[in-house]
Amino acid sequence: MMKLRRRLPSLLGDEEDEDRLEAVRASEVATAGVSQPAPLAWYWSLVILVAAALPRLYYLYFVTGPENAGEGAYADVWHHWQIAYLTKEIGLSAPDGPRLWDLKGLEYFWGPLHPYLMDVLFFVTGSIDIVLERWLSLVAGSVVVLLTFHICRRFWGTPVAIAASIFTISLPTSVMNDASGMLEPLGVALVLAGIWAWNRRHGFWSGLLFGLATSARAEAWIFSLGMVVAALLRRTTRTQALPLLVGFMLVMLTYMKSLLDHTGNPIYPLWWNVLANAVGRWEATSITAAQASVRPYLGVILVLAAVGLALTLWKRPDGYMYLAFGFGEWVFVTGMLGFTSYLASWTWWMPITRVFAYSYDFTAVVGVLFLLKVLPTWLGRRVIPAAWIVIIVAALAVQVVWLPIRAVFGPTDVAWQETVAAGQQLGALYNGTPGVAGGAINVPDDRPDLTYTLARYGNVSGKHLVSQLYDPFYYLPAGYTYRDHPDTAGPLLQCWLDKSGTRLWAVTPNSANYHFYIADNPQWFIRIGDVPQAGWEIWRTQVPKPPPGFCEEASRAAPH
Repeated sequence: MMKLRRRLPSLLGDEEDEDRLEAVRASEVATAGVSQPAPLAWYWSLVILVAAALPRLYYLYFVTGPENAGEGAYADVWHHWQIAYLTKEIGLSAPDGPRLWDLKGLEYFWGPLHPYLMDVLFFVTGSIDIVLERWLSLVAGSVVVLLTFHICRRFWGTPVAIAASIFTISLPTSVMNDASGMLEPLGVALVLAGIWAWNRRHGFWSGLLFGLATSARAEAWIFSLGMVVAALLRRTTRTQALPLLVGFMLVMLTYMKSLLDHTGNPIYPLWWNVLANAVGRWEATSITAAQASVRPYLGVILVLAAVGLALTLWKRPDGYMYLAFGFGEWVFVTGMLGFTSYLASWTWWMPITRVFAYSYDFTAVVGVLFLLKVLPTWLGRRVIPAAWIVIIVAALAVQVVWLPIRAVFGPTDVAWQETVAAGQQLGALYNGTPGVAGGAINVPDDRPDLTYTLARYGNVSGKHLVSQLYDPFYYLPAGYTYRDHPDTAGPLLQCWLDKSGTRLWAVTPNSANYHFYIADNPQWFIRIGDVPQAGWEIWRTQVPKPPPGFCEEASRAAPH
């Protein structure tokens, strides 16, 4: 065992090795048991950022176009935009605000950092273009590349950092997801920044960054807490323990108080994204045989990642915080996807999505470590040229992943143009129908892409949107319908339409309660058009104002 440890000093050095090294090295040139590399000129960081940004910019502007992040495939991009936009239009000035706002009730599902950053961009640029959201994730993804480079260089040297960057810059899954507008690049960037700060012995800033990561990405509640625990495992860094905890708790207590005030649950994102999801409270559909067939493969990866995580936390080698994060993310992803109800969301192209993006980056780093650190230790430095050939060939080979990416996202262009046309059409009905403009347009809660095109191309401000999620039936017992209880539900609908100021009502074919209500009160409604792309019927509403006390009595008569 001692012979093996002498052969693998850079990867398997443990806490006792570190204590001995700390005793003989000056503190300013020793961190986590390795000598710091020579300082790197600042402009090299800029070069790496630009190198990371270029393929992402190319994908953004010349592959997908700046607004279509994948219509019908990556719906969450428009949903994140919608939360930020409606927060600007409504939430910041709401009576109980400032607060987040959404049509689907998911404003606090992911976290507040992204929408508030987007609002800053909205105000600074004067634009609501979704390209701002994609730029935000693109910049965050480029920062991930830079931080990965610096972490690798610090612990394993410049050759490892360069080789790792070849992959993180060019992996198709990272390029596509970083330019998509999703939240993951921002969350990963903050976790890596926290690791970097910790390695620089900035405990307080590390804690702040880990805390901020939880407000950017719900899964970071687990990752950030795990990083804090991992950081406290080493004796030689415990002088930074208190600043780390202070920084982390400062953010977390503030965040949890806000969640408690606005949702009634201080761990709302963690609960709904992870805990409730795992037990099937979110994914109600059953798992098919085809979906279940991927479990063995995910299970193998889960076991390997769990072993890697356990060894990392036990031995605590150089760069163990980064290694713990990477292995931990693999454990989380494969565990959630393979062995909870979340497997019901599995599709054939799930492996190319945001869920796996940074896990692939980390796997590339581990592969580079094996080729450039472990193999030369075993076989001598003569294998390094061959290792570089393998690295270059592998980096070229993975470009084949562009084929499934284009198969999924290429056909979305037609759907995107149809959504733009639908937004223009709906905007024309709103702005062109006498007596409608300035009032509310009452819409289903499940089309954030139409919210975007309605605002961007239909010239209808988000402050005029009313969500059908919170119609009267939301507060009535499950299965309660207008057809069975017209005398109770009818007055509630009348009061809802009047109080919300609804002048246009978008009704879907499966909205039976609305259709029966319209049929019973034809004098109040005029069908002025349709939006076929969304399947919406558009009705002009002229609901009479209820007399005093009418709505209060209707509410008292309703079952609760």
